[in-house]
Amino acid sequence: MKKLTAIFLFILLLFPTCVFAKNVTSVSPTDKFKKDFPKNNFESITPTGIKGVYEVYTGNQLYYYMPKDDVILYGSLVSKNGVNITRESYLKKMAQKMTKLPLDSALKIGNGKITVVEFMDPNCYHCRQAYKFFSQRKDVTVNVFFFPLSKESGDKIKHILCSKDVLKTYEDVMNGKLDNNAPLSICTDKKVDDIVKTHMQISSQIGLRGTPLFYIKGQVIDGFDPPVIEKLLKD
Repeated sequence: MKKLTAIFLFILLLFPTCVFAKNVTSVSPTDKFKKDFPKNNFESITPTGIKGVYEVYTGNQLYYYMPKDDVILYGSLVSKNGVNITRESYLKKMAQKMTKLPLDSALKIGNGKITVVEFMDPNCYHCRQAYKFFSQRKDVTVNVFFFPLSKESGDKIKHILCSKDVLKTYEDVMNGKLDNNAPLSICTDKKVDDIVKTHMQISSQIGLRGTPLFYIKGQVIDGFDPPVIEKLLKD
């Protein structure tokens, strides 16, 4: 009888502890993050390869959260072989959003079978290098979304869209013919304003930070990297 009583008391002592532990572990990292940082908006919170560390994606930023310590970590995770894990994850999330881009609002250049999406600034040096690269190819159609990084760039974009021959004017701008304070023709056409606004909204939605940025065959390339782009086009 004493033995049964001892077992019963042991169970009573154990049961509350088990319930308490269950309640603690049942709180998801997402719910705990909402409680710990109620002012921080996010699109997703997912586990990383590091135990206890979660990736927080806001739509235009990526950082990390440690629920156990109630802290946020900013910066990049880099593997021992030099791979920027944070950058790769961010680009993959951008690529997921690129699948639904409204290409009908982009400026189409070329008529090749391979679809290339580019976010660019007409004054960006690497954007101009990319223009020269793609203009020599017949196998691509480049869908251009404008993302001005300065007022001067914004004026050139409107000059392009306001012209009667948009593609020819785009070519002139990218070849530097309208540099050095060349006179620009900027119209007040609502259609042009709507295109510029749409491009800016799309850039914001995908979390664009700089130019150029490309989307080719389901992959995002951050910056003009000819070897990587050449390989993607050939595969």
